[in-house]
Amino acid sequence: MTDAVDAVDPDHRPAVLTGGLSIVALCLGVASSALYSSFVLAGGVAALLIVGVGLWMGSRRAVTIGCGVALAGLLGGGIQGVPPVPMLASVTATVLAWDAGHHAIGIGEQLGREATTARAELPHVGATVLVGLVAAVGSYVVFVAGPSGQPVAAVIAMLFGALLLLAALQR
Repeated sequence: MTDAVDAVDPDHRPAVLTGGLSIVALCLGVASSALYSSFVLAGGVAALLIVGVGLWMGSRRAVTIGCGVALAGLLGGGIQGVPPVPMLASVTATVLAWDAGHHAIGIGEQLGREATTARAELPHVGATVLVGLVAAVGSYVVFVAGPSGQPVAAVIAMLFGALLLLAALQR
């Protein structure tokens, strides 16, 4: 006589904690620069919708595209003259949203949505915040110490290049 075991397939949707942190980070990123530029506001609203759908469906591609749309809006805002500090805060928050979104999807795929994963999620997000702060402060120091008259878009382009490098290294 064999004992049949009912296997339950876990819910592989993205983790709620880091998925929520991704949306919060993107909201903060949009809010910190949206008052200065309609490009930031439009790109941010579109990005929130795309990232939200990406997190709902578990699509890394949608999260990446959504954060890319937000960065494109920020680039437009930088050209319009968004001040450096809000711009750096927005770019850093957008990169955090991208990273947290991807981490939420990975946790969901590997462990399932119901697993208790806060001990894995929070240190990851904390480390990303720390790296983002160091990069933002370093970028601001370079901006202030560099030759005057450089556009804010140069700082954004540098951070966008860092994001592309991070994406390339992840492959």
